[in-house]
Amino acid sequence: MLKTIEIKNYLLIESIKVDFDNNFNIITGETGSGKSILIGALNLLAGSRVDHKVVGTSNKKCIIEAIFLIDENLKDKFLGLDIDFDKESFFRREILSNGKSRAFINDTPVKLETLKNVTLDLINIQSQNQDLVLNEKSFYYKLIDSDLEINLLREKFLIKYNQYLSKQKIYENLNNQFINIKSNLDYNKFLYNEIDELNLQNNEDESLEQEFLNLKNYDKLKNELNNYHLIVSSEHDSLISLMNNLSSILNKTSSISNDFKTLKNRYDQLKIEFDDIINSINRKSENLVYDPRRFEYVQNRIFKIKDLFLKHNAKTANDLIQVKQNLSKQFSSSKDLQSEVESLKNEIRELENKCQIQANTIFLKRKQRINDLRKDIESIFNKLSMKESRIKFDLDKSDKLNKYGIDNLNVLYSSDKGNNFNKLIKIASGGEKSRILLAINVLFSKKMSLPTLIFDEIDSGTSGKVANVIADLLKRIGNKSQVIAISHLPQVAAKASNHYKVSKILDQNKPKTLIKKLNHGERIKEIAAMISADNITNPALNQALELLK
Repeated sequence: MLKTIEIKNYLLIESIKVDFDNNFNIITGETGSGKSILIGALNLLAGSRVDHKVVGTSNKKCIIEAIFLIDENLKDKFLGLDIDFDKESFFRREILSNGKSRAFINDTPVKLETLKNVTLDLINIQSQNQDLVLNEKSFYYKLIDSDLEINLLREKFLIKYNQYLSKQKIYENLNNQFINIKSNLDYNKFLYNEIDELNLQNNEDESLEQEFLNLKNYDKLKNELNNYHLIVSSEHDSLISLMNNLSSILNKTSSISNDFKTLKNRYDQLKIEFDDIINSINRKSENLVYDPRRFEYVQNRIFKIKDLFLKHNAKTANDLIQVKQNLSKQFSSSKDLQSEVESLKNEIRELENKCQIQANTIFLKRKQRINDLRKDIESIFNKLSMKESRIKFDLDKSDKLNKYGIDNLNVLYSSDKGNNFNKLIKIASGGEKSRILLAINVLFSKKMSLPTLIFDEIDSGTSGKVANVIADLLKRIGNKSQVIAISHLPQVAAKASNHYKVSKILDQNKPKTLIKKLNHGERIKEIAAMISADNITNPALNQALELLK
């Protein structure tokens, strides 16, 4: 419900604040007084596009603020949009003279789309939205499903249908992964076998490179090792015999003088390291044998390993071993993925069957419901002097499940006695569309709570009996939901629970729009003025009193 709206520096409005009540609120005033300006301000608050010309004559920005009383069932929507929820929520739109604007909900800056999204559940301006609303299938489904039994069936269906969609999305992602893996499976097996055939060992590339260098430089190594043996093991003055002699001398000197004991100990350590080195060199020298076939094998193996390095962007044999392990995991995961895909496929088939059963039940219930709806709407048409107008809900089964079930709905309209039915949005006139929406909102109000409904001169071009019917219908909707309507007709104004008058005055030779809530006495005078074209007479006052009873 719209509790309060405050408008500053908007067209002819310098500053006004209006507190609205629940039920049926009427706004009246002379032509050109600025009644539609208020509707325009509400449009901006609902997220419509900005024209910089709406900013008033002062250099200040235009500000439109409103307080809405919010139902608890919208709390999740607020929180989902990261907006603080309050049962009394504040909305604000600021417009600068250059056309730029900002929007806020409960002092949180929001994008224009967010403002539209939220206000969609709070306010419905019929004159602005009638083509959009009447072209939306969801609008008619909402009407058909306002029946309690169908609504409960639809809620249960949506739970299953959303599960179905969710599983389908997961299935598509997993199946695409499986297809990609499967398409590369043969090539990956080839890559795996290439590495597996080498039977690589950890750090093997390093040992092979060293062995290759040894074999390649065998002659040089052999020559140097021969020189080594001459130095170390020759018959006369070999390095080993000299080291042993030196050890003997240090043993003797250290036994004579303690000054040499430390040096002797240090030499003993050196001698141990020397002996170990000599033994290691001797072993390697003994193992150094040139084998042409071995040289060719090592060289070929290094070439194969380096070729795989390039193919897999690897640097070591250990990297290739890891590549092989990863490929092996892919083969294993491929089998697991295939099993998961098949399992999901079965789940989806089962969910689809359950959805089909629920959707068929809903379809049959809707078939029964639409005939009663047609009669109810055409009954209101008859009261609105649209006696030849007929509406038709063409409900057929669809090939596939959709968010509504398994239905394909077209709403058709005919304004004459023949069978010239066509899509309602294409052939209904502007006045007809307004009254069709009024009729549908009357039926809605019987079943559910509606957002604040704004009617801009819905009674235009009517009088007498039809005007009385429109007034009664607006009042009927207002008994369940808040209605704000602009009207020129006294019989419509008299039916309202609350009456507001818009007027235009000259302030320092500048036109200014004002709005005021009327008390009972003021209402009598305003309705009398509407009856007698501003020339208030006693008969007009009496007629106004009669209308207000």
